[in-house]
Amino acid sequence: MCLAKRCFEKKERVLRLKKGWYILNYHDISWEESSYLVGIGGTFPPDIFREHLSILSKYAKLVSIDEGFNRLRDGKLDEPLVSFWFDDGFRGVRKYAFDIMQEFNITGALSINSKFTKKEELFWRMKLSYLSQNDGLKSLRDRFRPLGYKTSDSIKAWSMDNFSIEIINIIDEVYKQYSRDIDREDAFRYFETIEGIKQLYSSSWEIANHSASHYPISEDSYIDNFLDEFLETSQFLKDTIGKDSRFWVLPFDRDSVDMKRVFNLLRSNNIDRVIVRVQDRVNLNFDKNILYRIEPPYLRGREFINYLASLGN
Repeated sequence: MCLAKRCFEKKERVLRLKKGWYILNYHDISWEESSYLVGIGGTFPPDIFREHLSILSKYAKLVSIDEGFNRLRDGKLDEPLVSFWFDDGFRGVRKYAFDIMQEFNITGALSINSKFTKKEELFWRMKLSYLSQNDGLKSLRDRFRPLGYKTSDSIKAWSMDNFSIEIINIIDEVYKQYSRDIDREDAFRYFETIEGIKQLYSSSWEIANHSASHYPISEDSYIDNFLDEFLETSQFLKDTIGKDSRFWVLPFDRDSVDMKRVFNLLRSNNIDRVIVRVQDRVNLNFDKNILYRIEPPYLRGREFINYLASLGN
């Protein structure tokens, strides 16, 4: 048995975060439990998100994406830094996260898919989520079977492993069978508006490029469309806020991502961008124009800090 002071010190050592830049990647911040978003993951209620910032502020310095990036690039990571990133352009970020982050005097980054913001296309994974909550998966499996789908396969994994526009079209057709016109139109309310994007940008938020359609454009099945997808959103950002982002955020980040081919595409087209990934890694140095982010687990308090501390060791 140890003395109370020694036990406390031991716990404090466990909770200490390593020097480096921790970029936490969320999706939406919202009170709503939506059938469209439950299958996406990464949505946290505002009170839990505020708790994350509160406890993190005790163990690290909370910084904007700009400050974190500059310190990483300049090799000035002499303390643990934490920043906040939000993928897919959901409106709850401005509605809830924006004010919470202002309480801590920091800004974040919002990754935009231009087709979603412009209401030209609904995120295909949101359609899968909706079907899973509304008894539509049996019909989807029946449509996938002629393409090689087996009942034991995960629909999410199989659709990624065999990704094609044909599969996207099948998902859309089944989605339309199980949803009403009014529901399909209403689903776009989850995404930030152009005016909302401008408001975040004018408040010093980073507006990042997440491709046009959130297809697996860094994998063999669709990498031929990599530049077209990013350049489409580049033009949208130029039209909306006057410039493209220096950060291109990869949609999905599986082991099958072909990073060598990604950077060959950028170099051969004289494009200089930082590629942003999700690898649950702490940024310790600026290597190969890549930033790594961490998907926060649904933990609170000491358990949350313990998880982040384990990534830095």
